[in-house]
Amino acid sequence: MDQLSAMRVFTRVAELGSFTAAADALDLSRAMVSTQVAGLEKRYGVRLLNRTTRKVALTSEGGRFLDHCRRVFAELQAAEDDLAHARERPSGRLTVDVPGAFGRYLLMPALPSFLARYPDLQVDIRINDRLVDLVSERVDVAVRGGTITDPNLVVRRAVGSRWITCAAPSYLDRHGWPQAPAELAAHQLIGYVAPGSARPRAWVFQEGVHQSTFEPALKASSDSPEALLIAAVSGAGIVQTMDLLAARALQQRELVVLLPGTAVRGPPVSVIYPQAGQGLAKVRVFTDFTIQLLRQWQRRVAAVTGLMDPP
Repeated sequence: MDQLSAMRVFTRVAELGSFTAAADALDLSRAMVSTQVAGLEKRYGVRLLNRTTRKVALTSEGGRFLDHCRRVFAELQAAEDDLAHARERPSGRLTVDVPGAFGRYLLMPALPSFLARYPDLQVDIRINDRLVDLVSERVDVAVRGGTITDPNLVVRRAVGSRWITCAAPSYLDRHGWPQAPAELAAHQLIGYVAPGSARPRAWVFQEGVHQSTFEPALKASSDSPEALLIAAVSGAGIVQTMDLLAARALQQRELVVLLPGTAVRGPPVSVIYPQAGQGLAKVRVFTDFTIQLLRQWQRRVAAVTGLMDPP
């Protein structure tokens, strides 16, 4: 048994005044009860109980230790009651980490309806494209693209995505429309380079039954997908990005889809949270809300791009 269990055994012996009665109440052997109390006395170097053949009595040290034990168990019960309440009703502080475009254009506009639905929640929303450690940075829920393999996280897949190639009408007016992936080499390309990497992400295309990979020679690069979209909208060049990110600019006709028949399935987008968050009402309701929000957005994306929702 651990120390907490031994403290429970000691408390029952002290309250019942008998090793035998405590053993019966705890469904343990008398020898086990005696061993647990003796272990505590050895650990702390004091005698907690005076034993005779007829009765068990607390020493002065044992009386003080009993008071401490009762306070510990009261605190534990209060903690359990608090957690039980948290599981039943969404309340308290919720820390969320989301990518830039999703946070600014989807989550923040939808935030009033979420807060109205759950008035006892206080939401701390962190918007960035950095890959954070949810456990060490105390993040309750995050939205992430890509395959998540961390066994310490719960992953709820929300939607799929597609890689699409886009440019602004102003760029195309100046440089013309590429008609095939091979023609992109003659254009100004802007693309993503992961932090700490010297190589850009390869562009992928579906050509018939085969996929081809293109290593872009970039005119400009960034580690921020949102920044690349802004550059593309300004006419800086052609970009390959996730349809979920580009949909707003496409809807407003700031960008147009190039080579639509070549769109390739992209990474899944998931809502993730630490294993410790399972069952917490605040995590559950935000996760469900976010997944619904993403799926509604995906339907709008399909309407704008003319591409079917990826599985």
